[in-house]
Amino acid sequence: MLGRHVYRITPDEEGLWVVSKDGVTAPLGRKDTRDEALRLACDLAERDQPSRVVVEPGDGTISEERTYGADTADVR
Repeated sequence: MLGRHVYRITPDEEGLWVVSKDGVTAPLGRKDTRDEALRLACDLAERDQPSRVVVEPGDGTISEERTYGADTADVR
């Protein structure tokens, strides 16, 4: 399946911010602050284009989204 790799930032029960990638079971990192987690996710996404970073504050919404690279889908 073509498309963007998705990195998610979500808070956990301990108050840390978790960086995960869709399709990967284990978290890629846990950070004390949202900003630290965002930096990690953006670094990973930039090296794994096309990708996007989605920040989910835990209430079912998306508070921020960033995209990296062009989609690889064949547009005709």
